[in-house]
Amino acid sequence: MPYERARHLLSRIQKASKLWPILGLLGSRQSGKTTLFTKLLGIPNSISLDDLETKNEANHSPKVFLSKLSKPLVIDEAQKAPPLFDAIKYDVDKNKRPGTYYLTGSSAFSSKIGVRESLTGRIGLFELHPMTLSELEQNAHKAQSFFVNKKSNYEIETFLKRMMYGGMPVPAFMRNQEERNSYWQSWLETTLYRDLAAFIPRSYDPDLAYSILSRMIKVFLDGELPTLKHFLQPARKVRQYLDAMSEIFLVKKFHCHETGVGKEVWYLFDSGLLAYLMRNTQSEGASLSLSRHFLMNELSAHHGFRGERFIRQYFKTARSGIVDFLIDDIPCKVVPSVSGITRQRGWEEKPLLSAMKHLKVKKGFLIGPTDTIDIPKSGIGVLPLHYFS
Repeated sequence: MPYERARHLLSRIQKASKLWPILGLLGSRQSGKTTLFTKLLGIPNSISLDDLETKNEANHSPKVFLSKLSKPLVIDEAQKAPPLFDAIKYDVDKNKRPGTYYLTGSSAFSSKIGVRESLTGRIGLFELHPMTLSELEQNAHKAQSFFVNKKSNYEIETFLKRMMYGGMPVPAFMRNQEERNSYWQSWLETTLYRDLAAFIPRSYDPDLAYSILSRMIKVFLDGELPTLKHFLQPARKVRQYLDAMSEIFLVKKFHCHETGVGKEVWYLFDSGLLAYLMRNTQSEGASLSLSRHFLMNELSAHHGFRGERFIRQYFKTARSGIVDFLIDDIPCKVVPSVSGITRQRGWEEKPLLSAMKHLKVKKGFLIGPTDTIDIPKSGIGVLPLHYFS
């Protein structure tokens, strides 16, 4: 079963469960959070607050509710019963047993629902990203330093195929395109009509949410990254919706480096969703956007496996194009085709050279659909899209 495939985050959670009384696992809807706890980690007892009766009982009498349940316990969609957090805090402070509660959430455990105040110092918190290439291919993951000569386990064709399907456990393994489209349509309706609505309680307009996503897709099809200037609606309203989409892991926000001039931009959380919304369009702009999305998930997830945080930032100056991301201040730019690292290389290098100058670093990298690995001591090198996988 796709949901029960090994996840590299499991080993970190196993270690954390011996230290923390509460483990929290956050991520997008249907990314495999509950399965990781119940099937892969083997926690025998679980409840879901998606069930209305269960949710009402947890909200009404949280201490009584918890007292009737066997531990260790998985509580799915825990954010739907905010009063539970104080009751959990009381229980773990009294009993002090590691690995007592395992909470999942398809929205951030933020101050809006009182989690940070209640569980600070008591919870080991993790984010479960869509599956990485090594998880999709069921290969072992080895934490390695970046920017060293290493041979990849994959061919570029494997990366390009997987980026079209994305890393969500179910649609990533569907062979039929119509079934995959049906899955994403249902997933998106649930996410926008139920999950997003909970974060915009007043005057929520699902048509506006769809409109914002539609506009983002047009920008992605052009190979660009959406900023507030791309939307026709008032910036304040668009930001409200995009911030709420970030809370439910539908979009990811990237900031420009402090020495650059760019504004914040947004990505979708999974390249498979992007491919669906772009109607599987084959174009240079679409290919660039899909590559960026799949690669950003690789970087975010692999930093998480290493116990590190991937700082989501890009670089832009007034006179140059976008440099997609920075690792230890080393700028990296994704190119959509082999020509970007051959006959058009000089053009693609310009933003990197500008970034290197402003950041005062000696090297940068073009990343494209190639198997070439060139890591110079200084200057601009070349890496394949699957280098970080």
